[in-house]
Amino acid sequence: MRQSIELDMKTITDNKNEIFKRHEVVLEIESVNNPTFDDMRKKVSEKFNKPLENVNVYSIKGSFGANVFLIKAYIYDSHETLKHIFHLSKTKKQKKKESDELKKAAEEKIKAEKEATKVVAEAVQ
Repeated sequence: MRQSIELDMKTITDNKNEIFKRHEVVLEIESVNNPTFDDMRKKVSEKFNKPLENVNVYSIKGSFGANVFLIKAYIYDSHETLKHIFHLSKTKKQKKKESDELKKAAEEKIKAEKEATKVVAEAVQ
């Protein structure tokens, strides 16, 4: 794994969004290598003293030949809020797929219970 060498990191904007219970930050980082999402997530977590699971880095933009990158991230107040917002942002197709999987699992569980009661009934006779 290549190491991202950070030279300088400064905050461009830091807005508090009370509706979604998060900070919306834009950072500028000067780095020799292209930063990865995981590396930036750790750096943002350290810079703002928040748990790693509350940070969502959603954009890293850089220009060809420049060592300056623009990082956009959301820092949520709690992990539950982050999960809730991600659930809201899912498409109808993703939500339908999840509900279909849950229904299928429930049907399989009911079928297994019926088979188990059938086996017990046959054993009693």
